[in-house]
Amino acid sequence: MSERKKKQSRKNTKWMMTLLFLVCALLVLSSCAKDTLTGNWELVPREGALNDTAMTGYVFNENGIVSFYNGYDGKLTISEGEWHNDKNTLVLRLDDIDTPERRIRFKIEEQTLYLFSDSGEGKTAYDSQYKKVERFSFEDFILAAKSQKEKEKQDAQIFCTLSPQEIIEQLKEAGQPIGEVVVYTDPVYASGLLKQPNLQLAQAARFEDTSIVQAENQSEPLGGSVEVYQDYTVAKQRFDYLSVFSDVAGSTYQAGNVLLRLDNAMQPESRKHYETALSGIVK
Repeated sequence: MSERKKKQSRKNTKWMMTLLFLVCALLVLSSCAKDTLTGNWELVPREGALNDTAMTGYVFNENGIVSFYNGYDGKLTISEGEWHNDKNTLVLRLDDIDTPERRIRFKIEEQTLYLFSDSGEGKTAYDSQYKKVERFSFEDFILAAKSQKEKEKQDAQIFCTLSPQEIIEQLKEAGQPIGEVVVYTDPVYASGLLKQPNLQLAQAARFEDTSIVQAENQSEPLGGSVEVYQDYTVAKQRFDYLSVFSDVAGSTYQAGNVLLRLDNAMQPESRKHYETALSGIVK
C-alpha cells in the first residue's frame, strides 16, 4: 500500500472514530436528560397561593409514559399519556387535555424542575416549579383517583337508551323511597333550573325522596334528578362542572351518559343506596 493510501486510510479511520464518539456522546446526554426527568415531581405552591389544598404532580417513567395528578380539597384526577425530552423542551401528550401536544421549556437545578410557558430562551422567570420526591404528599388519594379513572373508562363504553322517567321508576322498584316525579319538557326551563345554559340536556326529570321532610309551597320536590345526555362526553363535561360545586349542587353520580343528582338534604347512607341501584340499571 502506498504512503498516500495509508494516510488516507488513517484519516478515514480517525473521522469514523470521531463520528462514533459524537454519536455515543449524544446518546449518553439524551439518556442522562431522560434519567434526570424520570421520577416523581410535586408542585411547589407559590408564596401566598389562594388554595393551599392543591395537589399537583407528574410521574415521568423511563418507558416514556407520564401520569399527571391534579386536584384540591381531596378530589384528585389523573391524566395519562406520553412524554419525551426534545432539547430541554418537555413534549407532553395527555389523554384528558384539549391540546393534543404541549411543548414546555424546562431546566433542572438541585432536584428542582422549573417549567416555562414560552418555547424560546428569552424568558428567565419560571411559571411553576416542582420538587423531586420519593412519595407525594397526596399519595393517600391516588388509589381512589385510579379507581375513578378506571370507572370513567368503563363509563365511556356505556350508552343508556332509557328515559329519565324509566330510570326513576327502576330506582323505585329497587327499593328507593321515591314519591312525586316531575318531568321537564321545556328545554329553556330545564337548562335554567340546572344552571348550565351552555349544555343542551337530552332529557331530565326530578323526583321526591319521601325520607326527606318536604317544605310547604316548595317549587319542586326535594330528593334528586336524573339527566340523560346524548353521549358520554357531554355527560362527563356536565359531571365535571357539577363536581366543582358539590357543596351547592349536591352529590352527582355518573353511569355512561346518565347523571344522577342527589340533594344535600339526603343522608349519605341513602345516597350510597341510590348509587348502587343506578349501577345496576345503567350498565
